[in-house]
Amino acid sequence: MRLTEVCDISIPVSFGGKQVSAFGGKPACRETFLDTRKGGSCNCEIYTFSPHLNGTHTEGVGHITQARISVPNVGLVEAQLVTVKPEKGLISAIKAKPAEALIIRTLPNLTTKRTRNYKDWPTFTPDAMRQIVKLGVKHLLVDLPSVDRVDDAQLTNHRIFWQKGARQKTITELVYVPTRVKDGKYLLNLQVAAFEADAAPSRPVLYKVKK
Repeated sequence: MRLTEVCDISIPVSFGGKQVSAFGGKPACRETFLDTRKGGSCNCEIYTFSPHLNGTHTEGVGHITQARISVPNVGLVEAQLVTVKPEKGLISAIKAKPAEALIIRTLPNLTTKRTRNYKDWPTFTPDAMRQIVKLGVKHLLVDLPSVDRVDDAQLTNHRIFWQKGARQKTITELVYVPTRVKDGKYLLNLQVAAFEADAAPSRPVLYKVKK
């Protein structure tokens, strides 16, 4: 077995310039603590951002519970990539085979997803999320700021997804899968930053497996 066609599907947190954002949150920013250009012995900056708002991030069930539960470490898992075309802003059906991780790419798949200021986006219907749960998906990755509507204060789809086996399940939002990457089976390395928090910046990487 060998791994080929490596593809990083994360949107990095960018400090300054064009950057992805959602929910009207503040842009990621930085301030200088030490600067070699100003006589400092090294470069050291202080960064301010939200994992939920400023780039690809992975959430655990602690995102919706009163208990403070940190996002779990995931590592290598089998994944399936599927492309869907939302109808009237809704994702109502998912055609996928059972896999530990499911990556959903929405159409149109514009590169502006990487720097878009999201105010609205396609929404999963609750039935579509129940279908994902029935498939046995433990790790759901989407190229949207949220699996819920911007105005859904109850986070209905998050709660449906985390009903069973919640502590080991994750949702990763704001990924970007290039159009050249074909639908199908992959090995996913879901690299999650070591944050003791309900969400953390992440860097999902896909590998095509060949025997």
